[in-house]
Amino acid sequence: MINKEIYLKNFNDIEERLIASKILDRANTALRDHANTFTDFIDMYKLSKYLVMVHNISDLSIKAFGGYPESERKIIGFCPDYRELQDYDFPVTPVEIHLKSSNEESISHRDYLGSVLGLGIERSKIGDILVYDHKAIVFVNKDIASYIINNLFKVKNIKAEAKEILLDEVVLPEPKIKEITSTVSSLRADSILSAGFQLSRSKIVDLIKSEKALINGVIVSPASHIKEGDFLTLRGFGKIKLAEVRGKTKKDRVSIVIHRYV
Repeated sequence: MINKEIYLKNFNDIEERLIASKILDRANTALRDHANTFTDFIDMYKLSKYLVMVHNISDLSIKAFGGYPESERKIIGFCPDYRELQDYDFPVTPVEIHLKSSNEESISHRDYLGSVLGLGIERSKIGDILVYDHKAIVFVNKDIASYIINNLFKVKNIKAEAKEILLDEVVLPEPKIKEITSTVSSLRADSILSAGFQLSRSKIVDLIKSEKALINGVIVSPASHIKEGDFLTLRGFGKIKLAEVRGKTKKDRVSIVIHRYV
């Protein structure tokens, strides 16, 4: 069994420590019962911390999944190391919410989330929300899927209906991208984030030190090296991709192309 205190001493924040303790309980149950166990949904800014915490636990197979490969909120799953978890093992159910009228009013991610939370559901039971024209797909813990389907009849002021769909039926929306051409002094994380979000380097460094920046889902430092194809996320600002590194300019700066997801 896992000695939880060895792992928990690395968490000073009370909320993070509580979540870490619950995650270790799931890991212990998987080891003791030789069973699959799962956490609630965890947001991307904390996920990497918890995955690092459990990474070296012996005799466990560990996987994170949120309904599709690029999901931002994921569930951590555990099972004995003589087998591997598959996507279909996870208690993740996509619920499609369809608006019954084509109201001109724009319905946002926040509106769909608010309607689901308004049913008395905890945020930790809800994963990503993909928004389309006149509908959204909400990834939820399978235990609450039927409750949402039977009780959600409105989003904002528009009548709606919800139904369960299969993971294989989910078609990801086409991302909207703004292309940014810039030059930077280096391919450090703070430089790329500053160019991509058009914020000062000092502001970016403060956000990075507050653990609000990720590279490919992992917490970064200001000096972290960014390579072509890397995704960077800044909490409260969005996501960018270093799409192309074009080489040095005459002034010895690096010419880059960034895709910002809007």
